[in-house]
Amino acid sequence: MLQLRYQNLRLAKTKAAPHGAIQWPGETDKMGKDWAAPIDASVRAALDRVLRERPGIGTAYLFPSPLHPEQPTPYDMARRWLLEAEQLAKLPKQEGSLWHAYRRAWATSRKHLPVADVAPAGGWGSTETLQRSYQHLDDATILAVVLGGAELREVEA
Repeated sequence: MLQLRYQNLRLAKTKAAPHGAIQWPGETDKMGKDWAAPIDASVRAALDRVLRERPGIGTAYLFPSPLHPEQPTPYDMARRWLLEAEQLAKLPKQEGSLWHAYRRAWATSRKHLPVADVAPAGGWGSTETLQRSYQHLDDATILAVVLGGAELREVEA
């Protein structure tokens, strides 16, 4: 995310991306994969706010370093900001690593959706990685599975 540039924003609204999209560049992806994902209304509102406060174009970083605007915000600085934000919001420490905890929560909250669609929307190259490492068990979903089975035999009227 820290490597995003203004040129990666696809803010035109389309049928497939009614709030716009982000084109994630392969050169900054750990798997070298270039991919696009639509954004939701809350992300669009946040981006619109950032663009009003810090307009930019082209190859300029969307989240520039406060000390060196020609460079992205350093990872350690963003890490400190996130930890401070969690404390200010009085949020409990998330299980697992700092950033991956939020990806896990995002993936887990979408378990009710087809995994074939969740994987590309979240940038996973395989459904196996998504299911093995990111989608966690939760009591509410287990209960929904138990309660949501369909009757497979015909019931006579």
